[in-house]
Amino acid sequence: MTTYILDTETTGLVEPHMTEAAYSIIEVNNGKIEVTQAPRSKRFNPLKPISLGSMATSHICDEDVAQEPPHTEFRLPSSVQYLVGHNIDFDMAVLKNAGVTHTPKLICTKAMSSYLLPTLESHKLVSLLYYFHRQVAREQAKHAHAAIYDIYFTQLVLGSLIELANSQGHNITDVESLYQFSEMARIPTHLSFGKYKGQAIKELAATSDGAGYLKWLLTQDSIDPYLAQACQQALDA
Repeated sequence: MTTYILDTETTGLVEPHMTEAAYSIIEVNNGKIEVTQAPRSKRFNPLKPISLGSMATSHICDEDVAQEPPHTEFRLPSSVQYLVGHNIDFDMAVLKNAGVTHTPKLICTKAMSSYLLPTLESHKLVSLLYYFHRQVAREQAKHAHAAIYDIYFTQLVLGSLIELANSQGHNITDVESLYQFSEMARIPTHLSFGKYKGQAIKELAATSDGAGYLKWLLTQDSIDPYLAQACQQALDA
């Protein structure tokens, strides 16, 4: 059983192809992170143009990766059972666009931070780094969006989130309990869009108009599966 912290840099948000991937291997023992392999990174030719927005974010340009191996050569070992990342679903989509078929269990630090710190102004990775590790952020945040640095930042934030979760009565001791907590944290308690934006899903389900809206959401093909779970649970309660 192997656990990766993974980060990718890409061509953009639309059908993203990988320009860089970085990972480290960790273990979670008694609620503490142990790094068993230091971060490694590799650049890839995405086989499509990099958007200006992505260039401005990652500082990787088309000419920087023109001679690198194609992104379709990226492989995720079958031994990897867990992938950890900040908005890891996006990275998993990038891997699938490269042809990766192996799908580990996904652990999302963004979902965890939103659940544990719901009133925090921002749940971006660097914002969380400033929140938990101010001195590291002051010294190294300028390297954000270089994939190998984002691995290190995610590792630090993950450790702090585990400590915070356990201080609030959760019981994260190993990677499977971390995964279970991440899955629970993904289920939203409030709507983040639409006519009922900001309202509690549980409270909406108790009114006829609100329940009707939740039922309508459940008929939409594009509904997020975790939102669908939250709506169904509220309607069944």
